[in-house]
Amino acid sequence: MKTLRQNPLRYVAAIVAMAALAGCASGPDVRGDYDRAADFSRYKTYNFLSETGQDGTEFKSIAQQMMQQAAAREMEARGYVKAQDPDLLLNFKGKLEEKTDIQSTPAPYYGPTFGYRGWYGAPYGAYGYGGTEVTTRRYNVGTLVMDVIDREKRVAVFQGGIEGVVSKKMMEDKQGSINNAVAAIFSKYP
Repeated sequence: MKTLRQNPLRYVAAIVAMAALAGCASGPDVRGDYDRAADFSRYKTYNFLSETGQDGTEFKSIAQQMMQQAAAREMEARGYVKAQDPDLLLNFKGKLEEKTDIQSTPAPYYGPTFGYRGWYGAPYGAYGYGGTEVTTRRYNVGTLVMDVIDREKRVAVFQGGIEGVVSKKMMEDKQGSINNAVAAIFSKYP
């Protein structure tokens, strides 16, 4: 099974979909946790982990570029400066899954009717035919996780994530959806 990083197209789709979650009407699930022992006041600079393709070359997908731009805005708004030898490294991981929701509800009651023999109950028993109606709904659920890593110690000092249903509208406004998702994750940043 290929991972998202080994399949660039799936990675791009997952990142765009996950980032789009912040605009979800029902509200995505946004979480964050950080290392309570880390002194965040000592961190001044940041950069991003580089992506390496199957052939060993570095690349940045369009979605990844959008996420990095959104994260750069958030980091710089907090006083961080982008540097080649940074204190912090940021990394994103994403996943998109198709889900199926099957609901079964009782069908309407068909009560007594008038037939050729006169008044009688429903044709399938004394209480009428109810049966069930089955509704199937397919939808996508996306997850985007961001790690902030202390480069010197090689440990994560913050991990934030967002998960929710990804709509077609969210996929159409990728840049806005990515900006919203990254901002939602940073709302949990210490």
